[in-house]
Amino acid sequence: MKSDYLIVSDKVEEAISNKLPVIAIDTAGIYLGLSGSGLTRDGIGSDGVKKLEGDRPDLAKIVEDVEKLIVQNGAVPATTAIVDGQIHVGLDKELRQYLADNQESLQKVSRRNLPVVLALGEDGVTTVSSTMMIAQMVGIQVVMTVGIGGVSEDHGDSLDVSSDLEELIRNQIVVVCSGTNPGVDPRKSMEYLETHGVPVIGFRSDKFYTKWCQEKENPLSVRVDEPTDIARVHAVKRSLDITGSMLVINPVADDRADAESFDVNQNEKYMVELLHDNATLAAWIAMAISMDLDPAISNKNSKRSSKKKQEKSMSFEVWLFSVKGFAQNFDVAQLIFNNLPDSEKERLRQEYEDTVD
Repeated sequence: MKSDYLIVSDKVEEAISNKLPVIAIDTAGIYLGLSGSGLTRDGIGSDGVKKLEGDRPDLAKIVEDVEKLIVQNGAVPATTAIVDGQIHVGLDKELRQYLADNQESLQKVSRRNLPVVLALGEDGVTTVSSTMMIAQMVGIQVVMTVGIGGVSEDHGDSLDVSSDLEELIRNQIVVVCSGTNPGVDPRKSMEYLETHGVPVIGFRSDKFYTKWCQEKENPLSVRVDEPTDIARVHAVKRSLDITGSMLVINPVADDRADAESFDVNQNEKYMVELLHDNATLAAWIAMAISMDLDPAISNKNSKRSSKKKQEKSMSFEVWLFSVKGFAQNFDVAQLIFNNLPDSEKERLRQEYEDTVD
């Protein structure tokens, strides 16, 4: 998509053109959500006392670390934001720091006010919904965040439904998160998505914890244990041209499920851990999608032959990277393999054949 309002970094544009794995990262959750331990956006702590600037987290560094983690796991980061009325897909160090330095003046940008912010030449950070819009515009298939909005707890009075849910219905994106945001009724939100045909999938979990509700544990009806399965579901949806995205919930471990530990104003470190967990999973999923795994699994003969067909659709290169774990970066894994003695290459190929047979 070409537009005077859209700037895609060279690295991101090259990755999209070459069908490499790319991850879009929303910035509202970081630049406005991580305002500091106990700090509001104006620097006032929960005790009402003005805090020192040094108490604020290094937001530019947090974004940089998330991007580095995505690169280490074989994908290309595409952090999105609005600067001087232009959408940036992929931020350099200078832009990351600019957003951190001007945090108080940043607009929180969704579909509703995106045209306004662009037309007035303002600065802003993208929510999950606008990040999904932008990802769809430029051809990115995976978005990562910490949490998504949903149906509000007081929906009966406010009729408040997050635009995040609406974008999940409109676009064909895979969104990776840990759960729902504060003030959201998770069960109503999941029901809303189910009604509109959006698959909600738990990664290696049948439940997730909300942290902000008394009823913390929430069931998930679909579970997958491998990123390649998520890629195949995504491929089937796109092959059938089924509208709507997929929401992949990457829940926190049970040992971190107490409500106090998930208070964004009290535990910035914990939120950063969630960012890192989701960045890693998003990279795995994007990697699997980029390998164009065959979603058409034959069921002609038996469940056993069908399973073999499914496993066979995984290329040797994917197996080398994900199963053998040669390196955190896919390209590095291939480089290491290419420099192995021929006998070792043959041994690994035979091991691969034995695994999928």
